[in-house]
Amino acid sequence: MINTSSGQRPGRILQYSATLLVFTLLAYAAFLVSQSWRDTKAEQAAQLATIAALSENSIDIYFTQLGIGMQSLGADLAATRKKPDLDRAFALVRRFQNLHTELDNVMLIRGDGKVLLTGATPNQPDMPTLAADPAFRQIRDELRQGSPFAIGRPVTGNIDKSWVVSARYAVSDPAGKLAYIISANLPVDMMQRYWIDSVTPRIAALGLVRNDGYLVSRYPEPDAAGLDKLYGKPVEGAMAEYLRANRRPALWKTEMRNSDGKTTGLLVMRRLQHYPLTLFVEMPATEIRAVWWREMHAPYFVIALALACAFAFYNLRFQRRAWSVEKRREELRRHYEHALRERSENEIFMFDTETLQLTYANDAAQENLGYTLERLQKMTIFGLQPEPGIETFGTMLEKLRRGEQESITYQTVQARENGSTYPVEVTLQLLTAEDGIGRLLAIVHDLTALRQAEENIRKFNAPVERRGGREK
Repeated sequence: MINTSSGQRPGRILQYSATLLVFTLLAYAAFLVSQSWRDTKAEQAAQLATIAALSENSIDIYFTQLGIGMQSLGADLAATRKKPDLDRAFALVRRFQNLHTELDNVMLIRGDGKVLLTGATPNQPDMPTLAADPAFRQIRDELRQGSPFAIGRPVTGNIDKSWVVSARYAVSDPAGKLAYIISANLPVDMMQRYWIDSVTPRIAALGLVRNDGYLVSRYPEPDAAGLDKLYGKPVEGAMAEYLRANRRPALWKTEMRNSDGKTTGLLVMRRLQHYPLTLFVEMPATEIRAVWWREMHAPYFVIALALACAFAFYNLRFQRRAWSVEKRREELRRHYEHALRERSENEIFMFDTETLQLTYANDAAQENLGYTLERLQKMTIFGLQPEPGIETFGTMLEKLRRGEQESITYQTVQARENGSTYPVEVTLQLLTAEDGIGRLLAIVHDLTALRQAEENIRKFNAPVERRGGREK
């Protein structure tokens, strides 16, 4: 017996090796996805923290300089003693506003809320009062209780209704009583200058928020219709939770998530060193994925190429092996059929399934029938076997076509060229050749010898049967 296991072993080893390689590459790709995504988020969070630190330091310095300038202005105004010199005060306020061109308007407000003058308008009898304005009362209370310099909530202007943020400084008299308030209006988009310096990485928003949750500034801003919602009420979400916490660390990082728990971006918050304000920087998850893909598309391309090559190699080898096996099987079938047709003692016929015209007859059939192959190829099966009839034969052929039976065996009488007949047993099979055309194979077994033997046995047993009948 031939040992085939040694021949199959290299193929099995190669198959197992290819499978192991594919699983290893997939596992490595999954690990690379997880690890690279974590590394990318950590790197972007570190960059956001750097942006927040630089921006916080710049804003803290700016507010300090603005506070010093307002403190100096307040000292000059307080030097007027009991009754202020409003003409001199107007000149001082106007000079201050010219020095700080980023400010929209600078006002000098009396402690009771009466507006005395602005940087563009000297004192007039019809100047408005802010005594009934809740925002003014709140900032006045804050100035009385805390630092003389404070950043108020955003408010809408009295004229153009645009949103502004007021930097307020309290000027006290010699007795320590609040005498004047210097109010400088900052634009709510003042964070734009820090945004321009932070274009890399591409952040989604940069802004300032008070401890009570009200935004002081944010850039970029939404459309005009969204400003009231943005500045008119406290923020919500991760920032609100951070501001409500009892302990407020100088630096805080978190992932923003939607209602489904999916990450929508990174949020880094940093508290200003000298003021009760918190700076925040946001980065959307789409930008993080873009950075991640720019760094990882090359390794993934190599892994995908390796997987494709492994699959292609395995598939090609499998197809080649299947093709080789099929080719060998086809060769064996042809050799077997050839040997069956040419060497078999039975008569072998093949004929067309549509016309039932004979297409082939082996040597045994030609010798027994007395026909040449050329003459047989001009005949149909009914020229040799007239007994079954076309209807009966059609029924048998239909069963083979539908696959109800693999073969059909029947007995009939076959006619030779000289007119003599002989009993036969026919086995029909439906074959499909290489060209896809179906043909009928008929294996015909001559029953003459069998019938003669049965007749001889019958004649031998006849006298014995007659004697047995007389004895009875």
